[in-house]
Amino acid sequence: MAFWNKLFHRHSVVSAPTMVSQVIVEVLQEHRLLGEILLQLPRQFDEHQAAVVGLHWRGDQLILVINPATFTKLRQDDAQLLLAHEALHVLWQHPLRYADHPHLQLVKVATDMAVNQYLPAAPPGTATLEQVRKLLRRRIPARLDSQDYLRILAATSVAERERLKKGGISLEGDRQGELPAAGEQDDHRGWTRSAAQPVGNQQVRIANLRRLLRHAWHQTPQHDRGLLPGEVRQALTSQHSSSNFDWRQVLTRQVGQIARGKEPSHARFNRRQPLRMDLPGQVTHLTADLKIFVDNSGSMTDAEIGQALTEIMQLVRRYRVKATAYSFDAKVYSPGQPLRPGRPVNWVRHGGGGTSFQTIFDFLADHHVSRTGTLVVIITDGWGEKQLRDHRYRNVDWLLTTTGDQLSVTGRHGQVFELGRNKK
Repeated sequence: MAFWNKLFHRHSVVSAPTMVSQVIVEVLQEHRLLGEILLQLPRQFDEHQAAVVGLHWRGDQLILVINPATFTKLRQDDAQLLLAHEALHVLWQHPLRYADHPHLQLVKVATDMAVNQYLPAAPPGTATLEQVRKLLRRRIPARLDSQDYLRILAATSVAERERLKKGGISLEGDRQGELPAAGEQDDHRGWTRSAAQPVGNQQVRIANLRRLLRHAWHQTPQHDRGLLPGEVRQALTSQHSSSNFDWRQVLTRQVGQIARGKEPSHARFNRRQPLRMDLPGQVTHLTADLKIFVDNSGSMTDAEIGQALTEIMQLVRRYRVKATAYSFDAKVYSPGQPLRPGRPVNWVRHGGGGTSFQTIFDFLADHHVSRTGTLVVIITDGWGEKQLRDHRYRNVDWLLTTTGDQLSVTGRHGQVFELGRNKK
C-alpha cells in the first residue's frame, strides 16, 4: 500500500503555487537565508513567459515571475536549485547593479558564474566557473565578484569566445528587447529598464531591496548565519551598516537629479521654430526644493540638529536650492524657516509633544507640495508610529541621530542614514 501511495503522489497533478511553496520550504531547510529571501519576494505566475523563472522590476518592486507550465515539469531538486539561484542574484543585488548594462548576455554569464559557486550544483543551462575555466583554458580565481568575472569575459579574444560558444556558453546576442529562448530556465531580461515598464526611482529600488535583505537577515537564526560563507556574511553586514553611505553625498546627488521644469535659453534652438534664431529654446532646470522636518524630541540635542542643518546649508550655497526647515512633533509648525546663503541657522524648538511622522506627509499633501520636484529630509531619533500613509511622496531621506534600526516606521519609502556614524 505504501508503494502505491508513493507512486500516486509522484504522478498526481500539483499546482504551480503549491509546488513553489513546497520548494521554498525545502530551500529554507537547506539554506535558511536564501529561503527567507524567497519568502520576501512577491511572486507572479505568467504562462506566457518563455523562461521558467525570472526576476523582474515592476516599477520599484522586484518580483519573481514563474511560468507555471514549465516550472511544474521540473524535478524537485532542479526546482530547488533554480529558486536558490534566483535568491542568490537578489542577495548580491544583481538586478539593481546591472539594470542599465548594455550587454545582457555578458552579465548573464558573469552573474551565473558568481552565484553558482554557492550552490551544491548549478541549475541546468546556467554557466559555472568550472565550465568557463575549462573552455578558456586558464585559471580564473574563485569567489570573485560578478563585476570581476564581467571584466574577464569582456576581455576575451575572438578565438576564446568561439571556444565558449562551442561549449554552450555564448557571450554574443541577447540584446535588450529580445525574448529568451523557449525552455530557458533563468531569464535576466527583467532586470533592465524597458519602454514597456514605468521608469523606477533608483533610490526607492535601493531602499526596497535592502529592506528585503535586512528582513531576511534578521529572520535567519544566529546558528544559520554562522554557517554562511564569509563573503555572504560580509556582504549582508556591510549592507546594513549605514556607515558605508555618506548622506551628504547621496543628498547632493539627489539634488542634481530632480528637475524643476524648463527655463528659456538662447544656447538651445527653439524646437518648434528652429530657424528663428531670435527665439530661445529650453533647458531643464535641475533644482530641488528641500523640505526639512526636524523632530522636537527631547532626545535630540540642539548641537545635533544645528550640525545637520549647517551641512545642508552647504548644498544651498553650492546649488540653486530652495530649502525650508520645519519643526514637528504631533504637528508641523508653520511657517518654516527658509535656509538662505549667508544667513546663520538659528534653530528654535517648538512644542515638544509626541512624535508623529504622519503629520509630515499630511502637511505636504494639504499644502499641495510637488511630488516630482521636492526632496523631503526628516531629522529624527526615529521613535514614532509604525505605519503611515506617504501620499506618494517617495523622495524621502531619514537622517537619524540614533542607529538605523531605531526607525519605527515599517514599509517606508526612501533611505535611512545615521548622522553620528556617517562622518568621514
